[in-house]
Amino acid sequence: MRSVLIAALFLATVAPAAVADTYPRQPGVSIAGYTFDITLTDASDVIDVRATITIAFTAADVKAVELDLCQFSEAPRPSKTPAGPGDPCAEPPARGNRPAPTGGKGMTVSMVTGPDGALAFTHQNDRVRVTLPRASAAGDRFTFTVAYRGIPATGLLIGNNKYGDRSFTSNSWPDKARNHLASIDHPSFKAPVTTIVTAPAHYQVISNGLMTQEIDLPDNLRRTTWVQSVPISTWLMSLAVAPYAVDYFGGYHGVQFSSWVYPQERDAGYDAFRAHTRSIMEFFSDRIGPYAYEKLAHVQANGVGGGMELASSIFYGYPETGPSRQLIAHEMAHQWFGNAVTEADWDDVWLSEGFATYFALLYTEFKDGRDAFLEGVRRAKQQALDFALRNPGSTIVHDNLADIGTVIDNGAQIYQGGAQVLHNIRGVVGTETFWTAIRTYYARHLNSTATTDDLRRTFEAACVAAGDACPDEGEDLAWLFDQLLKGGGALEIDAAWTYDASTKQIVLTLKQTQTTGLRRMPIEVQVSTDDGSSLHVVQLTDASQEFRIQAASAPVDVVLDPNAWVFMRSAIARVN
Repeated sequence: MRSVLIAALFLATVAPAAVADTYPRQPGVSIAGYTFDITLTDASDVIDVRATITIAFTAADVKAVELDLCQFSEAPRPSKTPAGPGDPCAEPPARGNRPAPTGGKGMTVSMVTGPDGALAFTHQNDRVRVTLPRASAAGDRFTFTVAYRGIPATGLLIGNNKYGDRSFTSNSWPDKARNHLASIDHPSFKAPVTTIVTAPAHYQVISNGLMTQEIDLPDNLRRTTWVQSVPISTWLMSLAVAPYAVDYFGGYHGVQFSSWVYPQERDAGYDAFRAHTRSIMEFFSDRIGPYAYEKLAHVQANGVGGGMELASSIFYGYPETGPSRQLIAHEMAHQWFGNAVTEADWDDVWLSEGFATYFALLYTEFKDGRDAFLEGVRRAKQQALDFALRNPGSTIVHDNLADIGTVIDNGAQIYQGGAQVLHNIRGVVGTETFWTAIRTYYARHLNSTATTDDLRRTFEAACVAAGDACPDEGEDLAWLFDQLLKGGGALEIDAAWTYDASTKQIVLTLKQTQTTGLRRMPIEVQVSTDDGSSLHVVQLTDASQEFRIQAASAPVDVVLDPNAWVFMRSAIARVN
Protein backbone atom coordinates (compact mmCIF):
# COMPACT_ATOMS: atom_id res chain seq x y z
CA MET A 1 0.00 0.00 0.00
CA ARG A 2 2.77 2.57 -0.91
CA SER A 3 5.91 3.27 -3.11
CA VAL A 4 9.00 5.04 -4.45
CA LEU A 5 12.26 3.77 -5.92
CA ILE A 6 15.13 4.56 -8.21
CA ALA A 7 14.65 3.30 -11.75
CA ALA A 8 17.69 1.37 -12.89
CA LEU A 9 17.63 0.90 -16.63
CA PHE A 10 19.45 -2.28 -17.48
CA LEU A 11 19.56 -4.02 -20.87
CA ALA A 12 20.08 -7.72 -20.33
CA THR A 13 21.83 -10.01 -22.76
CA VAL A 14 19.93 -11.97 -25.36
CA ALA A 15 20.24 -15.46 -23.90
CA PRO A 16 20.68 -15.46 -20.12
CA ALA A 17 21.56 -18.65 -18.33
CA ALA A 18 18.50 -20.59 -17.23
CA VAL A 19 17.98 -23.82 -15.31
CA ALA A 20 14.34 -24.72 -15.10
CA ASP A 21 12.20 -26.28 -17.83
CA THR A 22 13.91 -29.16 -19.58
CA TYR A 23 14.51 -27.57 -22.98
CA PRO A 24 18.11 -28.48 -24.00
CA ARG A 25 20.19 -25.31 -23.63
CA GLN A 26 23.12 -24.60 -25.94
CA PRO A 27 26.01 -23.00 -24.07
CA GLY A 28 28.08 -20.34 -25.75
CA VAL A 29 25.58 -19.12 -28.35
CA SER A 30 22.90 -16.48 -28.74
CA ILE A 31 20.95 -15.33 -31.78
CA ALA A 32 21.87 -11.93 -33.21
CA GLY A 33 19.20 -12.01 -35.91
CA TYR A 34 16.87 -14.08 -38.09
CA THR A 35 15.71 -13.53 -41.67
CA PHE A 36 12.97 -15.83 -42.94
CA ASP A 37 12.33 -15.67 -46.69
CA ILE A 38 9.08 -17.60 -47.21
CA THR A 39 7.29 -18.47 -50.44
CA LEU A 40 3.57 -19.35 -50.31
CA THR A 41 1.28 -20.45 -53.12
CA ASP A 42 -2.34 -21.33 -53.76
CA ALA A 43 -1.31 -24.43 -55.73
CA SER A 44 -0.44 -26.41 -52.61
CA ASP A 45 0.22 -26.06 -48.88
CA VAL A 46 3.97 -26.54 -49.36
CA ILE A 47 6.06 -23.62 -48.15
CA ASP A 48 9.62 -22.87 -49.31
CA VAL A 49 11.86 -21.16 -46.76
CA ARG A 50 15.35 -19.75 -46.69
CA ALA A 51 16.21 -19.06 -43.06
CA THR A 52 19.29 -16.92 -42.50
CA ILE A 53 20.58 -17.00 -38.93
CA THR A 54 23.34 -14.89 -37.37
CA ILE A 55 24.89 -16.50 -34.32
CA ALA A 56 26.69 -14.43 -31.68
CA PHE A 57 29.14 -16.57 -29.71
CA THR A 58 29.42 -15.89 -25.99
CA ALA A 59 32.11 -18.52 -25.44
CA ALA A 60 35.08 -19.98 -27.28
CA ASP A 61 35.39 -23.41 -28.92
CA VAL A 62 31.78 -23.82 -30.09
CA LYS A 63 32.03 -26.21 -33.06
CA ALA A 64 28.37 -26.70 -34.01
CA VAL A 65 24.98 -25.02 -33.66
CA GLU A 66 21.61 -26.75 -33.33
CA LEU A 67 18.28 -25.36 -34.52
CA ASP A 68 14.77 -26.67 -33.89
CA LEU A 69 12.99 -27.68 -37.11
CA CYS A 70 10.30 -30.35 -37.41
CA GLN A 71 11.34 -32.95 -39.94
CA PHE A 72 9.24 -34.62 -42.60
CA SER A 73 7.18 -37.65 -41.62
CA GLU A 74 5.26 -39.70 -44.14
CA ALA A 75 2.96 -41.12 -41.47
CA PRO A 76 1.05 -39.08 -38.88
CA ARG A 77 3.15 -38.61 -35.77
CA PRO A 78 1.77 -39.66 -32.37
CA SER A 79 0.71 -36.74 -30.19
CA LYS A 80 3.19 -37.89 -27.51
CA THR A 81 6.92 -38.50 -27.85
CA PRO A 82 8.34 -41.89 -26.78
CA ALA A 83 9.61 -40.19 -23.60
CA GLY A 84 6.09 -39.06 -22.69
CA PRO A 85 5.80 -35.28 -23.32
CA GLY A 86 3.62 -33.91 -26.09
CA ASP A 87 5.20 -33.69 -29.55
CA PRO A 88 5.20 -30.05 -30.79
CA CYS A 89 5.70 -31.36 -34.35
CA ALA A 90 2.60 -33.58 -34.39
CA GLU A 91 -0.54 -32.68 -36.30
CA PRO A 92 -3.37 -31.72 -33.94
CA PRO A 93 -6.11 -34.35 -33.55
CA ALA A 94 -9.43 -34.15 -35.35
CA ARG A 95 -11.88 -31.73 -33.72
CA GLY A 96 -14.94 -29.98 -35.11
CA ASN A 97 -14.19 -29.16 -38.75
CA ARG A 98 -10.53 -30.06 -38.36
CA PRO A 99 -9.71 -33.31 -40.21
CA ALA A 100 -7.83 -36.24 -38.76
CA PRO A 101 -4.03 -36.21 -39.16
CA THR A 102 -2.90 -37.38 -42.59
CA GLY A 103 0.88 -37.45 -42.39
CA GLY A 104 3.13 -36.07 -45.09
CA LYS A 105 3.95 -33.08 -42.91
CA GLY A 106 7.20 -31.54 -41.75
CA MET A 107 10.25 -29.97 -43.36
CA THR A 108 13.05 -31.35 -45.53
CA VAL A 109 16.35 -29.46 -45.51
CA SER A 110 18.06 -29.30 -48.91
CA MET A 111 21.15 -27.26 -48.07
CA VAL A 112 22.97 -25.25 -45.43
CA THR A 113 25.40 -22.61 -46.66
CA GLY A 114 27.80 -20.19 -45.04
CA PRO A 115 29.85 -17.31 -46.49
CA ASP A 116 32.30 -19.76 -48.09
CA GLY A 117 29.88 -22.38 -49.37
CA ALA A 118 28.08 -25.48 -48.19
CA LEU A 119 28.21 -26.52 -44.53
CA ALA A 120 27.89 -30.04 -43.18
CA PHE A 121 24.63 -30.68 -41.34
CA THR A 122 22.37 -33.38 -39.98
CA HIS A 123 18.60 -33.22 -39.45
CA GLN A 124 17.59 -35.72 -36.78
CA ASN A 125 15.11 -35.72 -33.92
CA ASP A 126 13.70 -32.41 -35.19
CA ARG A 127 17.03 -30.62 -34.74
CA VAL A 128 19.29 -29.33 -37.49
CA ARG A 129 22.89 -29.61 -36.35
CA VAL A 130 25.18 -27.36 -38.38
CA THR A 131 28.92 -27.99 -38.22
CA LEU A 132 30.84 -24.72 -38.21
CA PRO A 133 33.87 -24.26 -40.50
CA ARG A 134 35.99 -23.45 -37.46
CA ALA A 135 35.62 -23.33 -33.68
CA SER A 136 34.31 -20.04 -32.33
CA ALA A 137 36.03 -17.35 -30.36
CA ALA A 138 34.00 -15.44 -27.77
CA GLY A 139 32.55 -12.34 -29.41
CA ASP A 140 32.56 -13.82 -32.94
CA ARG A 141 29.52 -13.78 -35.20
CA PHE A 142 28.69 -16.26 -37.95
CA THR A 143 25.86 -16.16 -40.50
CA PHE A 144 24.50 -19.15 -42.39
CA THR A 145 21.38 -20.03 -44.38
CA VAL A 146 19.18 -23.12 -44.12
CA ALA A 147 17.04 -23.93 -47.17
CA TYR A 148 14.05 -26.21 -46.59
CA ARG A 149 10.49 -26.93 -47.72
CA GLY A 150 7.42 -28.84 -46.64
CA ILE A 151 3.94 -28.58 -45.13
CA PRO A 152 3.79 -27.50 -41.48
CA ALA A 153 2.01 -29.97 -39.23
CA THR A 154 0.97 -27.14 -36.91
CA GLY A 155 2.25 -23.70 -35.86
CA LEU A 156 1.29 -22.26 -39.27
CA LEU A 157 -2.34 -22.94 -40.16
CA ILE A 158 -2.99 -23.09 -43.90
CA GLY A 159 -6.65 -23.35 -44.83
CA ASN A 160 -9.92 -21.54 -45.34
CA ASN A 161 -11.22 -19.12 -42.73
CA LYS A 162 -14.85 -19.04 -41.63
CA TYR A 163 -15.83 -17.18 -44.81
CA GLY A 164 -14.14 -19.70 -47.09
CA ASP A 165 -11.17 -17.46 -47.90
CA ARG A 166 -7.77 -19.16 -47.96
CA SER A 167 -5.35 -17.88 -45.34
CA PHE A 168 -2.00 -18.58 -43.70
CA THR A 169 -1.85 -17.89 -39.96
CA SER A 170 0.96 -18.51 -37.50
CA ASN A 171 0.12 -19.67 -33.99
CA SER A 172 3.44 -20.86 -32.60
CA TRP A 173 2.74 -20.72 -28.87
CA PRO A 174 4.37 -22.16 -26.87
CA ASP A 175 6.95 -24.20 -28.82
CA LYS A 176 5.53 -24.69 -32.31
CA ALA A 177 7.51 -22.10 -34.28
CA ARG A 178 9.84 -24.98 -35.19
CA ASN A 179 7.16 -26.29 -37.52
CA HIS A 180 7.98 -23.59 -40.06
CA LEU A 181 10.87 -21.54 -38.65
CA ALA A 182 14.37 -23.01 -38.24
CA SER A 183 15.24 -21.41 -34.91
CA ILE A 184 16.17 -21.86 -31.28
CA ASP A 185 12.57 -22.26 -30.24
CA HIS A 186 12.64 -21.19 -26.59
CA PRO A 187 11.68 -17.88 -24.93
CA SER A 188 15.17 -17.31 -23.50
CA PHE A 189 16.55 -16.75 -27.02
CA LYS A 190 15.28 -13.40 -28.28
CA ALA A 191 16.40 -11.83 -31.55
CA PRO A 192 15.41 -9.26 -34.17
CA VAL A 193 13.62 -10.83 -37.14
CA THR A 194 13.03 -9.92 -40.78
CA THR A 195 10.12 -11.71 -42.47
CA ILE A 196 10.02 -11.71 -46.26
CA VAL A 197 6.96 -13.26 -47.90
CA THR A 198 6.35 -13.97 -51.57
CA ALA A 199 2.67 -14.79 -52.10
CA PRO A 200 -0.15 -14.30 -54.62
CA ALA A 201 -0.89 -10.59 -54.98
CA HIS A 202 -4.53 -10.92 -53.90
CA TYR A 203 -3.39 -11.38 -50.28
CA GLN A 204 -2.35 -8.84 -47.70
CA VAL A 205 0.65 -9.84 -45.58
CA ILE A 206 1.19 -8.75 -41.94
CA SER A 207 4.08 -9.66 -39.66
CA ASN A 208 6.17 -8.23 -36.81
CA GLY A 209 7.65 -4.75 -36.98
CA LEU A 210 7.31 -2.32 -39.87
CA MET A 211 6.70 -2.99 -43.54
CA THR A 212 9.82 -1.82 -45.35
CA GLN A 213 9.10 -3.04 -48.85
CA GLU A 214 6.25 -4.25 -51.04
CA ILE A 215 7.09 -5.20 -54.62
CA ASP A 216 4.79 -6.58 -57.32
CA LEU A 217 6.40 -9.45 -59.22
CA PRO A 218 5.56 -11.29 -62.47
CA ASP A 219 2.89 -14.01 -62.43
CA ASN A 220 0.62 -12.01 -60.09
CA LEU A 221 2.94 -12.36 -57.11
CA ARG A 222 3.89 -9.84 -54.46
CA ARG A 223 6.94 -9.73 -52.21
CA THR A 224 6.45 -8.08 -48.80
CA THR A 225 9.15 -7.39 -46.21
CA TRP A 226 8.53 -6.74 -42.52
CA VAL A 227 11.41 -5.82 -40.20
CA GLN A 228 11.20 -6.29 -36.43
CA SER A 229 14.27 -4.48 -35.07
CA VAL A 230 13.53 -5.19 -31.40
CA PRO A 231 14.49 -8.71 -30.20
CA ILE A 232 11.58 -11.11 -29.60
CA SER A 233 11.14 -14.79 -28.79
CA THR A 234 10.18 -17.24 -31.52
CA TRP A 235 6.66 -17.84 -30.21
CA LEU A 236 5.98 -14.10 -30.67
CA MET A 237 6.91 -14.13 -34.37
CA SER A 238 3.81 -13.50 -36.43
CA LEU A 239 2.62 -14.14 -39.95
CA ALA A 240 -0.88 -13.65 -41.33
CA VAL A 241 -1.64 -13.81 -45.05
CA ALA A 242 -5.25 -13.42 -46.15
CA PRO A 243 -7.70 -11.07 -47.88
CA TYR A 244 -7.90 -8.23 -45.35
CA ALA A 245 -9.61 -4.89 -44.99
CA VAL A 246 -6.93 -2.66 -43.44
CA ASP A 247 -7.56 0.43 -41.33
CA TYR A 248 -4.76 2.77 -40.25
CA PHE A 249 -6.16 4.88 -37.43
CA GLY A 250 -3.46 7.10 -36.07
CA GLY A 251 -0.97 6.26 -33.35
CA TYR A 252 0.66 7.25 -30.10
CA HIS A 253 4.16 8.69 -29.62
CA GLY A 254 5.20 7.51 -33.07
CA VAL A 255 3.64 4.04 -32.74
CA GLN A 256 1.37 3.36 -35.71
CA PHE A 257 -2.07 1.80 -35.05
CA SER A 258 -3.82 -0.44 -37.58
CA SER A 259 -6.42 -3.18 -37.77
CA TRP A 260 -6.52 -6.03 -40.28
CA VAL A 261 -9.96 -7.64 -40.38
CA TYR A 262 -11.94 -9.88 -42.67
CA PRO A 263 -13.76 -7.71 -45.22
CA GLN A 264 -17.03 -9.35 -44.15
CA GLU A 265 -16.61 -7.93 -40.61
CA ARG A 266 -14.79 -4.71 -41.29
CA ASP A 267 -17.15 -2.34 -39.47
CA ALA A 268 -17.33 -4.29 -36.19
CA GLY A 269 -13.56 -4.81 -36.14
CA TYR A 270 -12.70 -1.25 -37.12
CA ASP A 271 -15.05 0.24 -34.54
CA ALA A 272 -13.85 -1.84 -31.57
CA PHE A 273 -10.16 -1.32 -32.21
CA ARG A 274 -10.61 2.40 -32.86
CA ALA A 275 -12.67 2.78 -29.68
CA HIS A 276 -10.19 1.29 -27.22
CA THR A 277 -6.62 1.14 -28.53
CA ARG A 278 -5.38 4.65 -27.78
CA SER A 279 -6.81 4.79 -24.25
CA ILE A 280 -5.30 1.42 -23.34
CA MET A 281 -1.95 2.37 -24.89
CA GLU A 282 -1.85 5.63 -22.92
CA PHE A 283 -2.72 3.89 -19.65
CA PHE A 284 -0.03 1.21 -19.91
CA SER A 285 2.62 3.55 -21.32
CA ASP A 286 2.08 6.14 -18.59
CA ARG A 287 2.12 3.67 -15.72
CA ILE A 288 4.57 0.98 -16.83
CA GLY A 289 6.94 2.48 -19.37
CA PRO A 290 7.23 3.12 -23.11
CA TYR A 291 5.78 0.68 -25.62
CA ALA A 292 8.64 -1.38 -27.04
CA TYR A 293 7.67 -1.88 -30.68
CA GLU A 294 7.39 0.00 -33.95
CA LYS A 295 3.66 -0.51 -34.47
CA LEU A 296 0.54 -2.03 -32.95
CA ALA A 297 -1.60 -4.02 -35.36
CA HIS A 298 -4.81 -5.85 -34.42
CA VAL A 299 -5.25 -8.82 -36.77
CA GLN A 300 -8.23 -11.12 -37.22
CA ALA A 301 -6.71 -14.56 -37.58
CA ASN A 302 -7.96 -17.97 -38.61
CA GLY A 303 -7.72 -20.67 -35.96
CA VAL A 304 -7.17 -18.32 -33.03
CA GLY A 305 -9.51 -18.56 -30.06
CA GLY A 306 -9.77 -15.30 -28.09
CA GLY A 307 -6.47 -13.49 -28.61
CA MET A 308 -2.80 -14.20 -29.21
CA GLU A 309 -0.33 -11.53 -28.12
CA LEU A 310 2.23 -11.76 -30.92
CA ALA A 311 4.76 -8.91 -30.74
CA SER A 312 3.44 -5.74 -32.41
CA SER A 313 0.75 -7.81 -34.22
CA ILE A 314 -1.99 -9.15 -31.95
CA PHE A 315 -4.05 -11.97 -33.46
CA TYR A 316 -7.73 -12.38 -32.55
CA GLY A 317 -10.56 -14.79 -33.03
CA TYR A 318 -13.71 -13.00 -31.93
CA PRO A 319 -17.48 -13.01 -32.51
CA GLU A 320 -19.01 -11.02 -35.35
CA THR A 321 -19.95 -8.29 -32.87
CA GLY A 322 -16.24 -7.48 -32.56
CA PRO A 323 -13.64 -7.98 -29.82
CA SER A 324 -14.40 -6.93 -26.24
CA ARG A 325 -12.54 -4.13 -24.48
CA GLN A 326 -11.27 -6.58 -21.85
CA LEU A 327 -9.81 -8.90 -24.51
CA ILE A 328 -8.05 -5.99 -26.21
CA ALA A 329 -6.69 -4.75 -22.87
CA HIS A 330 -5.42 -8.23 -21.93
CA GLU A 331 -3.62 -8.74 -25.25
CA MET A 332 -2.19 -5.22 -25.22
CA ALA A 333 -0.93 -5.72 -21.66
CA HIS A 334 1.06 -8.66 -23.01
CA GLN A 335 3.03 -6.29 -25.22
CA TRP A 336 4.69 -5.12 -22.00
CA PHE A 337 4.61 -8.40 -20.04
CA GLY A 338 5.25 -11.56 -21.99
CA ASN A 339 6.58 -9.75 -25.04
CA ALA A 340 8.91 -6.87 -24.12
CA VAL A 341 9.68 -8.58 -20.79
CA THR A 342 9.50 -12.30 -21.46
CA GLU A 343 9.63 -15.15 -18.98
CA ALA A 344 13.11 -16.68 -19.22
CA ASP A 345 11.62 -20.11 -18.91
CA TRP A 346 8.24 -21.79 -19.35
CA ASP A 347 8.21 -22.60 -15.62
CA ASP A 348 7.53 -18.87 -15.07
CA VAL A 349 4.69 -18.48 -17.59
CA TRP A 350 2.66 -16.61 -14.93
CA LEU A 351 4.96 -13.62 -15.54
CA SER A 352 3.13 -13.33 -18.84
CA GLU A 353 -0.44 -14.55 -18.28
CA GLY A 354 -0.90 -13.51 -14.65
CA PHE A 355 0.41 -10.05 -15.49
CA ALA A 356 -1.85 -9.60 -18.52
CA THR A 357 -4.89 -10.70 -16.51
CA TYR A 358 -4.15 -8.32 -13.64
CA PHE A 359 -3.20 -5.35 -15.80
CA ALA A 360 -6.41 -5.69 -17.78
CA LEU A 361 -8.18 -5.44 -14.40
CA LEU A 362 -6.07 -2.38 -13.52
CA TYR A 363 -7.30 -0.79 -16.73
CA THR A 364 -10.84 -1.55 -15.54
CA GLU A 365 -10.00 0.24 -12.27
CA PHE A 366 -8.81 3.26 -14.26
CA LYS A 367 -11.74 3.27 -16.66
CA ASP A 368 -14.69 2.12 -14.55
CA GLY A 369 -13.67 2.76 -10.97
CA ARG A 370 -12.70 0.84 -7.85
CA ASP A 371 -15.96 -1.08 -7.44
CA ALA A 372 -15.79 -2.53 -10.96
CA PHE A 373 -12.14 -3.42 -10.40
CA LEU A 374 -12.85 -5.23 -7.11
CA GLU A 375 -15.72 -7.09 -8.71
CA GLY A 376 -13.27 -8.35 -11.37
CA VAL A 377 -10.63 -9.18 -8.75
CA ARG A 378 -13.09 -11.18 -6.68
CA ARG A 379 -14.33 -13.05 -9.74
CA ALA A 380 -10.76 -13.94 -10.74
CA LYS A 381 -9.89 -14.86 -7.16
CA GLN A 382 -12.82 -17.25 -6.91
CA GLN A 383 -11.82 -19.04 -10.13
CA ALA A 384 -8.26 -19.43 -8.88
CA LEU A 385 -9.39 -20.57 -5.43
CA ASP A 386 -11.76 -23.17 -6.85
CA PHE A 387 -8.90 -24.68 -8.84
CA ALA A 388 -6.28 -24.44 -6.09
CA LEU A 389 -8.49 -26.05 -3.45
CA ARG A 390 -9.42 -28.89 -5.83
CA ASN A 391 -5.77 -29.37 -6.83
CA PRO A 392 -3.62 -28.70 -3.74
CA GLY A 393 -0.55 -30.26 -5.36
CA SER A 394 -0.56 -27.86 -8.30
CA THR A 395 1.59 -24.71 -8.15
CA ILE A 396 1.72 -21.51 -10.19
CA VAL A 397 5.47 -21.74 -10.83
CA HIS A 398 6.22 -25.06 -12.50
CA ASP A 399 9.07 -27.25 -11.29
CA ASN A 400 11.36 -28.22 -14.20
CA LEU A 401 8.51 -28.55 -16.67
CA ALA A 402 9.25 -31.39 -19.09
CA ASP A 403 6.12 -31.18 -21.26
CA ILE A 404 5.91 -27.62 -22.59
CA GLY A 405 2.52 -28.40 -24.09
CA THR A 406 1.04 -28.64 -20.58
CA VAL A 407 2.34 -25.23 -19.51
CA ILE A 408 -1.14 -23.79 -18.87
CA ASP A 409 -3.05 -26.97 -18.05
CA ASN A 410 -3.59 -25.26 -14.67
CA GLY A 411 -4.86 -22.17 -16.48
CA ALA A 412 -7.04 -20.85 -13.65
CA GLN A 413 -3.94 -20.80 -11.44
CA ILE A 414 -1.69 -19.25 -14.09
CA TYR A 415 -4.10 -16.53 -15.29
CA GLN A 416 -6.47 -15.69 -12.43
CA GLY A 417 -4.17 -17.02 -9.71
CA GLY A 418 -1.23 -15.11 -11.14
CA ALA A 419 -3.33 -11.96 -11.15
CA GLN A 420 -4.23 -12.56 -7.49
CA VAL A 421 -0.52 -12.95 -6.65
CA LEU A 422 0.14 -9.46 -8.01
CA HIS A 423 -2.87 -8.08 -6.13
CA ASN A 424 -1.67 -9.80 -2.94
CA ILE A 425 1.82 -8.32 -3.37
CA ARG A 426 0.27 -4.89 -3.92
CA GLY A 427 -1.69 -5.34 -0.70
CA VAL A 428 1.47 -6.16 1.24
CA VAL A 429 3.83 -3.49 -0.12
CA GLY A 430 1.28 -0.81 -0.98
CA THR A 431 0.03 0.68 -4.22
CA GLU A 432 2.74 3.31 -4.61
CA THR A 433 5.58 0.84 -4.02
CA PHE A 434 3.82 -1.65 -6.31
CA TRP A 435 3.86 0.76 -9.24
CA THR A 436 7.44 1.83 -8.58
CA ALA A 437 8.58 -1.79 -8.60
CA ILE A 438 6.61 -2.55 -11.75
CA ARG A 439 8.23 0.36 -13.61
CA THR A 440 11.69 -0.69 -12.46
CA TYR A 441 11.11 -4.35 -13.37
CA TYR A 442 9.97 -3.32 -16.84
CA ALA A 443 12.87 -0.93 -17.44
CA ARG A 444 15.44 -3.40 -16.14
CA HIS A 445 14.31 -6.33 -18.29
CA LEU A 446 12.99 -4.48 -21.35
CA ASN A 447 13.57 -6.48 -24.55
CA SER A 448 15.08 -9.29 -22.53
CA THR A 449 13.86 -11.99 -20.15
CA ALA A 450 13.13 -12.25 -16.44
CA THR A 451 12.42 -14.78 -13.73
CA THR A 452 10.17 -14.85 -10.69
CA ASP A 453 13.24 -14.22 -8.55
CA ASP A 454 14.03 -11.10 -10.61
CA LEU A 455 10.54 -9.81 -9.86
CA ARG A 456 10.87 -10.60 -6.14
CA ARG A 457 14.19 -8.81 -5.85
CA THR A 458 12.73 -5.76 -7.58
CA PHE A 459 9.84 -5.57 -5.11
CA GLU A 460 12.18 -6.02 -2.17
CA ALA A 461 14.42 -3.20 -3.39
CA ALA A 462 11.37 -0.98 -3.86
CA CYS A 463 10.36 -1.63 -0.25
CA VAL A 464 13.85 -0.84 1.04
CA ALA A 465 13.84 2.43 -0.92
CA ALA A 466 10.39 3.32 0.39
CA GLY A 467 11.68 3.21 3.97
CA ASP A 468 9.03 3.51 6.66
CA ALA A 469 6.34 3.69 3.98
CA CYS A 470 6.78 -0.04 3.36
CA PRO A 471 6.16 -2.63 6.10
CA ASP A 472 9.03 -4.76 7.35
CA GLU A 473 7.52 -7.86 5.81
CA GLY A 474 7.95 -6.25 2.37
CA GLU A 475 11.74 -6.01 2.58
CA ASP A 476 12.16 -9.78 2.37
CA LEU A 477 9.41 -11.23 0.22
CA ALA A 478 10.69 -14.78 -0.20
CA TRP A 479 8.03 -15.96 2.27
CA LEU A 480 5.24 -14.37 0.24
CA PHE A 481 6.48 -15.47 -3.20
CA ASP A 482 7.14 -19.00 -1.97
CA GLN A 483 3.72 -19.54 -0.41
CA LEU A 484 1.77 -17.94 -3.25
CA LEU A 485 3.74 -19.30 -6.21
CA LYS A 486 5.46 -22.48 -5.08
CA GLY A 487 3.07 -23.74 -2.42
CA GLY A 488 -0.09 -25.59 -3.38
CA GLY A 489 -3.61 -24.91 -2.21
CA ALA A 490 -4.47 -21.64 -0.49
CA LEU A 491 -4.76 -20.02 2.91
CA GLU A 492 -8.02 -21.12 4.58
CA ILE A 493 -9.33 -19.20 7.59
CA ASP A 494 -12.15 -19.87 10.01
CA ALA A 495 -12.75 -16.67 11.97
CA ALA A 496 -14.97 -15.73 14.89
CA TRP A 497 -15.46 -12.47 16.76
CA THR A 498 -17.21 -11.14 19.81
CA TYR A 499 -17.41 -7.73 21.45
CA ASP A 500 -16.10 -7.23 24.97
CA ALA A 501 -18.09 -4.22 26.24
CA SER A 502 -16.06 -4.00 29.47
CA THR A 503 -12.80 -3.34 27.60
CA LYS A 504 -14.44 -1.87 24.50
CA GLN A 505 -12.58 -4.37 22.35
CA ILE A 506 -13.42 -6.72 19.51
CA VAL A 507 -11.96 -10.15 20.23
CA LEU A 508 -11.12 -11.75 16.87
CA THR A 509 -9.96 -15.35 16.55
CA LEU A 510 -8.37 -16.62 13.33
CA LYS A 511 -7.68 -20.31 12.73
CA GLN A 512 -5.75 -21.66 9.73
CA THR A 513 -7.47 -24.82 8.46
CA GLN A 514 -5.59 -25.63 5.24
CA THR A 515 -3.69 -28.93 5.05
CA THR A 516 -0.84 -27.55 2.94
CA GLY A 517 1.19 -25.99 5.74
CA LEU A 518 0.98 -22.87 7.88
CA ARG A 519 1.16 -19.47 6.22
CA ARG A 520 1.84 -15.92 7.30
CA MET A 521 -0.04 -12.91 6.00
CA PRO A 522 -1.05 -9.38 6.96
CA ILE A 523 -4.85 -9.28 6.75
CA GLU A 524 -7.10 -6.23 6.78
CA VAL A 525 -10.08 -6.22 9.10
CA GLN A 526 -12.90 -3.77 8.44
CA VAL A 527 -14.96 -2.84 11.49
CA SER A 528 -18.32 -1.15 10.93
CA THR A 529 -20.18 0.60 13.75
CA ASP A 530 -23.08 3.04 13.86
CA ASP A 531 -20.46 5.81 13.72
CA GLY A 532 -18.81 4.55 10.50
CA SER A 533 -16.13 2.05 9.54
CA SER A 534 -12.43 1.65 10.27
CA LEU A 535 -9.67 -0.50 8.81
CA HIS A 536 -7.14 -2.47 10.87
CA VAL A 537 -4.33 -4.88 9.94
CA VAL A 538 -3.57 -8.07 11.85
CA GLN A 539 -0.48 -10.22 11.31
CA LEU A 540 -1.35 -13.86 10.80
CA THR A 541 1.55 -16.17 11.73
CA ASP A 542 0.22 -19.11 13.77
CA ALA A 543 -2.31 -21.90 13.46
CA SER A 544 -4.66 -20.10 15.86
CA GLN A 545 -4.43 -16.51 17.02
CA GLU A 546 -6.49 -14.04 19.03
CA PHE A 547 -6.46 -10.34 18.20
CA ARG A 548 -8.03 -7.46 20.13
CA ILE A 549 -9.20 -4.37 18.26
CA GLN A 550 -10.41 -1.22 20.02
CA ALA A 551 -13.99 -0.20 19.22
CA ALA A 552 -15.92 2.42 21.18
CA SER A 553 -19.22 0.69 20.51
CA ALA A 554 -20.41 -2.74 19.47
CA PRO A 555 -19.75 -3.36 15.76
CA VAL A 556 -22.54 -3.82 13.27
CA ASP A 557 -20.22 -6.00 11.19
CA VAL A 558 -16.64 -7.27 11.00
CA VAL A 559 -15.26 -8.18 7.58
CA LEU A 560 -11.96 -9.90 6.74
CA ASP A 561 -9.99 -8.67 3.74
CA PRO A 562 -12.58 -6.21 2.34
CA ASN A 563 -10.30 -5.27 -0.58
CA ALA A 564 -9.68 -8.90 -1.59
CA TRP A 565 -5.89 -8.49 -1.23
CA VAL A 566 -5.28 -11.97 0.16
CA PHE A 567 -5.48 -15.23 -1.74
CA MET A 568 -7.59 -17.12 0.78
CA ARG A 569 -10.89 -18.75 1.54
CA SER A 570 -12.39 -17.37 4.71
CA ALA A 571 -15.52 -17.62 6.80
CA ILE A 572 -16.30 -15.35 9.74
CA ALA A 573 -19.02 -15.62 12.36
CA ARG A 574 -20.09 -13.55 15.37
CA VAL A 575 -20.05 -15.35 18.69
CA ASN A 576 -22.53 -13.98 21.24
